[in-house]
Order: sequence, then C-alpha cells, then structure tokens
Amino acid sequence: MANTRGGILIAIESGSGLLDDGTPVEFRRGVTRVREGHPVAEKWPQCFKPIEVHYELEDTTAEPGRKRGER
Repeated sequence: MANTRGGILIAIESGSGLLDDGTPVEFRRGVTRVREGHPVAEKWPQCFKPIEVHYELEDTTAEPGRKRGER
C-alpha cells in the first residue's frame, strides 16, 4: 500500500544499518527513494535530500478560453 503523505527524498550517500526496531536496511546513493517521515530518512537525515522535479504534471482541464499547459 502506497503512502501518499510527504515529499519524496533520494539518497545522496550509500549506507546501511539497523532501524530502532532492529530491522536491517541498506540505501544506495542516487537509487533509494523514501517518503519524508520514513524511519530510514529520520534516522539518517544527512543521507537524503528532496528529489528535483524535472517536469510538472500538465493541467488536464482547461478553463474556457485557456489552453492546456498555459499558466
């Protein structure tokens, strides 16, 4: 089940360790993505940063007289 709260973070360093409940985790620089508030990001906040969005979603509805994608 997907968690829809919080932004998405990406690992800027690789590492591994144990969460507070003893769960082993690994994360890889440039590969691992987690939501803000995830235990991995909370335990190693220095290893994650918000992802950079390259493209925004297109507006799928247009008001009368407005073209889609127009801002």
